Amino acid sequence: MPSGQRRTAERIQVGTTLKRMRLEAGLTREVPAGKLGISPTTIGNIEQGRTKIAHTKLAALLELYGAPADQAADLMEVNREAHRTVVRVPYGGEIWPHQRRSSDLINAATRIGYYSPEIFPGVLQARGYARAIMAPTGHMTDKLEIRINFRLTLGEALTREDDPLELWAVIGEAALHKNIGGCEAMREQLTHVVELCRQRANITVQVLPLNAREHQLLGTTVTIYEVDNLATIASVDTSVSEHFLEHDPLVADAARRFSDVRLKALDPLTSVDMIEEVANRR
Repeated sequence: MPSGQRRTAERIQVGTTLKRMRLEAGLTREVPAGKLGISPTTIGNIEQGRTKIAHTKLAALLELYGAPADQAADLMEVNREAHRTVVRVPYGGEIWPHQRRSSDLINAATRIGYYSPEIFPGVLQARGYARAIMAPTGHMTDKLEIRINFRLTLGEALTREDDPLELWAVIGEAALHKNIGGCEAMREQLTHVVELCRQRANITVQVLPLNAREHQLLGTTVTIYEVDNLATIASVDTSVSEHFLEHDPLVADAARRFSDVRLKALDPLTSVDMIEEVANRR
């Protein structure tokens, strides 16, 4: 990619969300291009994360697209990150803005690699499992139910008709034996994963057995996104934050470590059989 065209995680998040907002508003690239006095190609480059967008121009687009206040504030914050000056703003609204950004990034990706020692990724989560993760105390509100429903839409990227998302997930065997949401929720979750793997060629799940030797992602949850076949970024997740890596050496290192885990996990067919066996014992 030419110098000056390097895409950062923040630019990609801004671009994919702007594209989603434009499409939801029913506008072609020519409309925002005319408002900003730039070419439709430049709008395309912004949406692909190739080109930075000035805060004033971003504000104009958010107004044009009728973006809700919380999403607009969130995207302005991410854009400040892209420009390397950070100003914190509060979250709000029925759907967390960072949830929408994560959804936009998943929908823009062509391939995702995922490793976690004990949690299935959002795109593979069934309702009871997702509810238990998002409401660990069991207390539900209308907003939380809406947020759970939104999370469940992430899986639609795996089943869309045009260019379904390719997912390769490696899950620690501990995830199969957890009691997240109770026996019923776990049985539903494991059965859901088995059915998807057997029905969809674009979904691969491997289990890293409990007796596996040490590997290069010990104690880490990592997601690697390939976006538009042009950029690859990675995120390292914890229960309190998500840290994006976009510099080529760091992303390459994350990919190498992910490959190490894949090699040490059970093959996909054996993995699915194991998941089904555990589900049947629930």
